[in-house]
Amino acid sequence: MATTAEDRAKRARFVFKGTVVKLKSSTMPGLATTERTAIVRVDEIQQAPEALADTAGMEITLQLGGQKKAAPGQQYVFYANGWLFGEGIACQSIDHQPAAAAPLALAAAAGGDPVEALAQRDAHQRVESADVVVSGRVRSVSLPPAPAAAQAAALSGSTTSTAVSEHDPFVQEAEVEVDAVHKGSHSGNTLRVRFPNSRDVKWYKAPKFRAGQEGLFILHKDEAKKAPQKAAAGMVSAAAVGEEVEDGVYTALHPADFQPAEQSGAVMSAVAAATGAVVNPK
Repeated sequence: MATTAEDRAKRARFVFKGTVVKLKSSTMPGLATTERTAIVRVDEIQQAPEALADTAGMEITLQLGGQKKAAPGQQYVFYANGWLFGEGIACQSIDHQPAAAAPLALAAAAGGDPVEALAQRDAHQRVESADVVVSGRVRSVSLPPAPAAAQAAALSGSTTSTAVSEHDPFVQEAEVEVDAVHKGSHSGNTLRVRFPNSRDVKWYKAPKFRAGQEGLFILHKDEAKKAPQKAAAGMVSAAAVGEEVEDGVYTALHPADFQPAEQSGAVMSAVAAATGAVVNPK
């Protein structure tokens, strides 16, 4: 089934209104051009990652996706992602539409800040897919308990271990004191959240919890089953790798999965849309 423009837009990090300056050309020396390569002036930005937030007024290279045509001098709304950075900027467009057919409105809730608009969009999407959304505070952080298989291996004197790489997540577990449940259901006063404490490029954007942090926790169970199981070097044996995280434990892997208390209000509209109510008390 073909995806809609809305589906493609959800995959775009950089959404902007731009004018095509020249086709079959590039702002980046050495970049091979094709029929789908264009120089585009960024006129107005709706949402953007930090690396592209200050590109308004700049001419960038855009690799056009799909089969839609674009004409020099015409203005479009582009749904794109960052690609190459150096002597110029190049992005890859997932889709584009004539500006008149896709009016661009900067997110009023974000105060016109494209980075904040992207962060809020991410948070709304995470709320939609979350199993439970709670407000509360981190009571403590520790290593998760070793799974039964790892404990058995340790007791038997097994020396089997898993080699540690720079991409290991170094999973830790936060105990969260729950004030209110806003989506899903949770019967206890606390819950456990596992998160990667590594600063490796693969994990550095994930939330890093510390005791006393207070805010909105957007949590998933399905991701817990797929999350890496190694806690720290030597703490979990190879026998534990691949075991599912036990019931009642959630994960926070996306940067939007925790919203500090002072910023969580902007996300509650997404909770209201997902549940039909602003708050579902504990």
